[in-house]
Amino acid sequence: MALAANCLLLFLDARGVPLPASLGAALLAAMFIVLAGSLDGIPPRSVAVFLLVILFTLAGAVILVPRVHRGDLEPFHLSSAGTVLYERPWGRGRVILIGTPRGKYVVHLPPSSLFLEGDRVQVDGVVQPLEKAAKEGDFDEARFWKAKGADGKIRRPDIRLDGEGRAGVLGLRRSLREKILMNLPPLMRGHLLAALLGGRDPDLAERHSAWGTSHLLAVSGLHTGMVVLVIFLLIPAGPFRIPAASLIMWLYVLCAGASASALRAGLMIQAGFIGRWLGRPSSTLNAVSAAGLFLLFWRPWFFWDLGWRLSMTAALILSCLFSGRGKGSRVTAPVLLWLATAGMVTGVFGSVLVAGMIINFLAVPVFTVLLPLSFFLAVPSLAGIPGGWILAEAGEGLYYAWGQFADLTASLVPWEAPYSGLLSLSGVALTAYLVLAGLGFRRLHAVLFAVPIALFLVLL
Repeated sequence: MALAANCLLLFLDARGVPLPASLGAALLAAMFIVLAGSLDGIPPRSVAVFLLVILFTLAGAVILVPRVHRGDLEPFHLSSAGTVLYERPWGRGRVILIGTPRGKYVVHLPPSSLFLEGDRVQVDGVVQPLEKAAKEGDFDEARFWKAKGADGKIRRPDIRLDGEGRAGVLGLRRSLREKILMNLPPLMRGHLLAALLGGRDPDLAERHSAWGTSHLLAVSGLHTGMVVLVIFLLIPAGPFRIPAASLIMWLYVLCAGASASALRAGLMIQAGFIGRWLGRPSSTLNAVSAAGLFLLFWRPWFFWDLGWRLSMTAALILSCLFSGRGKGSRVTAPVLLWLATAGMVTGVFGSVLVAGMIINFLAVPVFTVLLPLSFFLAVPSLAGIPGGWILAEAGEGLYYAWGQFADLTASLVPWEAPYSGLLSLSGVALTAYLVLAGLGFRRLHAVLFAVPIALFLVLL
């Protein structure tokens, strides 16, 4: 409820609604969710819950909105040592994020510049504010990079390499990336780069895009959950199991790039660990919401991050589906997720593949087994053990077989669904219905309330 109120607060603020009106609407929405779950009477502890939601909503008005509207930094000259924290292709060139004692700054470079994560550099240039979108809906450089922790960008910098960083998480990422690139065949290489480091192989990304399974290449709750499951299988039950699982899980999240979806999954699982350690039952829906709220208060620009929105939507829907007793909704989960997220995806990319709805029926269970299996098959080759390439080629064959199946399915169902207001409306309404039902609303009441909520958000 607090998450919904703060999201509504940011949503209305981005539409130009004055803060008092946005705050009033968010508080009214929170009151509605708290009190409308039962039309037969006020639910127990509603007053205490509502007061807590009011507290978080007021905190959002005091903390989130002012941070989003904080004035741009004044340009200044920077000459400092720094560390490359992040690098990726960007259009026809490359982009890096440099961490310095004065902040983190974005640098756009030509394709010939080869700086890697962990490199120690000397940077000299003029720091300028990140550019904001001319209108809502256009690409917003400031929101995108501030969600990654950037404070500004450096125009035409002079960057000199001081040395390679081999220590810490960045050093681990660098070493693992080199071993994967040098020792594994193409399909194994691309999938493990994505799963272990959050990397992106352009050719593999294009194939998954054609299958409607691009989410499998983004580190999310699926990957983090697989890591925790493997840890639980390897470590026997005892007092050290949960602490060890927590430590390894967060090491994985950091090593995989600490994306918004990975952080959300890590926080959600950690909340479950804490509840289990304290001997208290945990609510998956509350854990997802608490994780999302924590991330918003840390970096409110996550709200406009498509990965964060898709991750939160999927996690909320799955937590509602799997907390129920019915098995039918679990079987239809891929279809429900496709319908719920299609509006967001088409709003950015223009269309979404219908084949993805079908392929994802098998893709998620297959990759739940295939990704950890391929990692263990890759270990001998990564460790330099003679003959390790044989197991790596076996994993390559499994990925090749999956690719053939996905290509065939995509060719049989070649249609794409373009963006439309109806698709967006149905996605928001479906998400609202499932979340309201997960909160305890009767099905009829959930339907009656979900439709006007969706109309309000889409038409606004």
